[in-house]
Amino acid sequence: MKKIIETKVRIEGKGDSKERALNTALGNIQKKVMKDYKGNMIIRIEPVNVDVVEAMETSYVERFLFVFAPRKRSKYRVVLDVDVELFLLDVEEIRFETVEQGNSLKGQIMGNNFLK
Repeated sequence: MKKIIETKVRIEGKGDSKERALNTALGNIQKKVMKDYKGNMIIRIEPVNVDVVEAMETSYVERFLFVFAPRKRSKYRVVLDVDVELFLLDVEEIRFETVEQGNSLKGQIMGNNFLK
C-alpha cells in the first residue's frame, strides 16, 4: 500500500534574482512529480540531492524613453536535477467498505447517522 520511490526530476526556474530563480525551480518539483505519478497519492516529497545543470544570467541596459536614466537589469535562469524520495500511497489498494443506504430524505435525516 505504501511505497517509497527514489527518482530524478529535471526542473527549471526563472526570476529577477538568483534566489527567485531557485525558489521557482524548487517550487516546480511538486507539479512535475504530480504529473508523473497520477495514479498514486503522494504523502511526502523529500529532495535528497540537487545538481545544477545550467545557471545563466542575462544582463541588459534599460532606459527611460530610450535615452534617459540607463540602468543595468539582470534575469536569471537555472536548470536543476533533483534526486527526490517519494512516499506514495496507492489508492487502488485501499479496500473501501460498501454500505447501501435508502434514497428517502427521512431515512437520511433520522436513521442513517446523518446528524452524528
